[in-house]
Amino acid sequence: MKKDKDYTALLGKIGITESSLQPSGIVLIDDEVYEVKTDGEYVDEGRGVKVTRVRGKNIYVKRV
Repeated sequence: MKKDKDYTALLGKIGITESSLQPSGIVLIDDEVYEVKTDGEYVDEGRGVKVTRVRGKNIYVKRV
């Protein structure tokens, strides 16, 4: 069985949205691309976001 990647090192990191988050989408953090979610917030492409929590393979962000 393949173990899920541990994304907890991303907590507190700042990234830039590569797509709009409606409420999920793509973010660039430290030159890596991640699929992320918000708590229902809509964020436009090209905006700064901060990783607020990680639940398994789900990465949650908030606009900064």
